[in-house]
Amino acid sequence: MGKALRLTKDSRATNVPVTLWTFDGFADRAVGSYLVGLLKKLGYRASLHTVPVDLFFNAISNFRSKIQMGLVSWGADFPAASTFFHSVLTCRSFYRDPASTANYAGFCDPHSDKLASRAQAAQFTDPGAARRLWGRVVRMVTDRAPWAPVLNEASTVFVSSRVGNYQESPVYGPLLAQIWVR
Repeated sequence: MGKALRLTKDSRATNVPVTLWTFDGFADRAVGSYLVGLLKKLGYRASLHTVPVDLFFNAISNFRSKIQMGLVSWGADFPAASTFFHSVLTCRSFYRDPASTANYAGFCDPHSDKLASRAQAAQFTDPGAARRLWGRVVRMVTDRAPWAPVLNEASTVFVSSRVGNYQESPVYGPLLAQIWVR
């Protein structure tokens, strides 16, 4: 917190009002309230703007809305690094339609896009090289900080001893076709 306070003071940006958008829902409002409190402790004039979920996503997916900060989640629908990059952090994902984009940060870095394309191309022919390239992409994008991760969700599931091969997707929930019951 001490380092954050020094960096905030050095930035001389605390006189700008900051509005954090979120949508109706207990967890999102609680996290939003916590983050606004943290921003205030850092010296920002922060406020929380909570709207219905449909208004939230209409506004945040339209870059012209000029939303400063918003709470969103992203989950992998398949186990590959590209699911966290191509749809939400590429120039193409933003410029294809800035009025309706999943690239909420408006992030565009042609160098990381090019490296990600190389990583994707290497995925099937040289998985080791692809992992190294994806690692470089992750570091490049993380250093630019278009997103600030604030939490990772985890779940615990209890099943009967008669249940086998229980698998769960963080996006889709229990994979019912994979489960068997004795």
